[in-house]
Amino acid sequence: MTEHQFGGAWTELKLDAICYYLECYTKALTQKNFDLWYVDVFAGTGDRTNEKLTGGLLERQPVQWVTETLPGSAKRALNIRPAFKHFIFNESDDQHNKALHALKAANRSLDIEIIDRDANAAIREVFSRQVWRRGASGGARAAVFLDPYALQVDWATLELLAKTQCVDVWYLFPLQDVTRQLANKLSGVGPKQKKLDRVLSPAWRDLYELPPPTSDLFAKTLFDAMIPEFAADERRNATKAQIETWFKGRMETLFPYVSEPLPLFTNINQQKFSLFLAVANPSAPAIDLAKKFHRYVMKNYGPTASRRMSAH
Repeated sequence: MTEHQFGGAWTELKLDAICYYLECYTKALTQKNFDLWYVDVFAGTGDRTNEKLTGGLLERQPVQWVTETLPGSAKRALNIRPAFKHFIFNESDDQHNKALHALKAANRSLDIEIIDRDANAAIREVFSRQVWRRGASGGARAAVFLDPYALQVDWATLELLAKTQCVDVWYLFPLQDVTRQLANKLSGVGPKQKKLDRVLSPAWRDLYELPPPTSDLFAKTLFDAMIPEFAADERRNATKAQIETWFKGRMETLFPYVSEPLPLFTNINQQKFSLFLAVANPSAPAIDLAKKFHRYVMKNYGPTASRRMSAH
């Protein structure tokens, strides 16, 4: 088995939340005889390895680190019931891709396709196929999982998915990485502007025009008085929460429905990701159904659960 070590307790919460939604999704749409697809363009190996600390006084065992193998997004998607009819797993890493082929070989009765491209190229290829040409009026529906390792999902990819009018997209937005890319001053972003244009659209510059948080107004005035050259340039005041809200608003220019994000914490105080659900189908019944399922997700896996798991 090819080992793929990443994530932590928050990863399991993320997968639990998405799989809960997918089970609601397939149950509802199977009853309506839709042709259901699952598309994961950062599929990894199908598994992930994780180190955890075991033992101690309560367990009456020596304290030690152990490595455990847990099912990743691809393998968990195969076990959703009612089942999807088709699976597309993309992974550009050669060793990870080989592991996906082994997963396919172990499930010969299922319609599994393995791709080995850049994630954005994979989305373009998959959704250029004839099966998606009829959009919401056709019989095909897809759940798409975008789980990038960093700033890897292009804004153009989100635009393309929104235009299909027949997909539900779960996007793990890398909030912390985006925040790091945004320098204190707009002029300090430098060569990173091209990457931000690609991932966020050129509208990210609006983040330098937001008013500062109310609690920081005095500090801002004092800072500008002490260092006036900063006041002469555009300076980013946006907090993580404001960046998250801004990005939701940008997504809403593309998709008929975008959920409140599920925050994912790498420790109890450090939010690293925002997990969004975006629905491309503009019909009111489709949006109402997605809202209903997402309420269940937030009830069971929302901020309180996320913080609790991050402390483990």
